[in-house]
Amino acid sequence: MYEFEWLRHRIAGPWLRIAGVWQGSDAVMAEAWHYPEFMEKDVQTEITQQVSTKTRTDRNNYFADFADHVHVRRNTPTRMGSFEFNFVRSGTDNGVLIQVYHDGLRIMLERIPSAFYMGELQASEVQIGGRDYLLLAANSRTSMQRMWFGIFRPDGSKLYAAGLEQSVVRVNQNDDGISLFFLSGDSMRIKI
Repeated sequence: MYEFEWLRHRIAGPWLRIAGVWQGSDAVMAEAWHYPEFMEKDVQTEITQQVSTKTRTDRNNYFADFADHVHVRRNTPTRMGSFEFNFVRSGTDNGVLIQVYHDGLRIMLERIPSAFYMGELQASEVQIGGRDYLLLAANSRTSMQRMWFGIFRPDGSKLYAAGLEQSVVRVNQNDDGISLFFLSGDSMRIKI
């Protein structure tokens, strides 16, 4: 398991909005920091530090270069082709549930840390190496500058999912995978 160690900061106290910025408890932050990375055996990651310049600083539109992408607001089902996405708070704990339906059948129910509930879920459908994949991502509260990112097959099975320690500003599709570009200028390539 690989953990990014680029950015560490702690914010004490309960979730509180100060000057428009959400700050949170140690427990909520710890859950986001320690979200276990999942990577199928054939998936590879490669990190490159600060070799690219920041070309887009909007951390809320990183799938803009993809033909098929949607923004999903919490508690608002959103369609993209034959897929429907919903992003809701878990009733049993403080986590977030991402629900994905394909042709009316639920194919995925993924739980992620509650720190990502304040943002919105973004989804995109891409084809890599002749196969279709769903990309899902959710930013954390602004004060944490973290992101949850996942790659799934159209049947809902997970290939990759991780809590990233930096905000992603752009996602590009490659012949063999996906490249993530972070706010700092660092980048990460995920080969599928």
